Amino acid sequence: MKLCRFLLRYYPPGIILEYEYRDKSKKTKELDILDLNEFTDLDSLADRIADNEQLNSIPKRNQLRIILTRLRERTINRKYRAFKLFKEVGAHKFPLTDCAFNKSGEKFVTASHDRTARVFESFTGSELLTLEGHKNVVIALAFNNPFGDRIMTGSFDK
Repeated sequence: MKLCRFLLRYYPPGIILEYEYRDKSKKTKELDILDLNEFTDLDSLADRIADNEQLNSIPKRNQLRIILTRLRERTINRKYRAFKLFKEVGAHKFPLTDCAFNKSGEKFVTASHDRTARVFESFTGSELLTLEGHKNVVIALAFNNPFGDRIMTGSFDK
């Protein structure tokens, strides 16, 4: 078993180790680092992971430290992003079951228990189109990205 590469997972914070076996098959192992914050001692964390995963080479340990530093920077900076309510849209009579944005973010579509899907303009919140025809709850929907000119809806119709 040989470690091929490290992969980062930003949310929830973690590292994915990709191993290659003698028969050339590859397997991954996920390590969650949920308590990562600005006060985490990265050297001791890297040593602990390296010992548990038997990473005995110095370059692999150094690479692990670099990856943990990058992961911590991205995790900490994520906390300071400010989110705020931009627009509130309430067009359905019943609760929503799904929502999807097109790739550019200009439009979004919602699905509901009222058996409809509605297309909205993201910036203004104005409704562009109502899709009707399902005989049961619309439970799933999607745009055909990257084009975004078609919408697929899913229901348990018979």
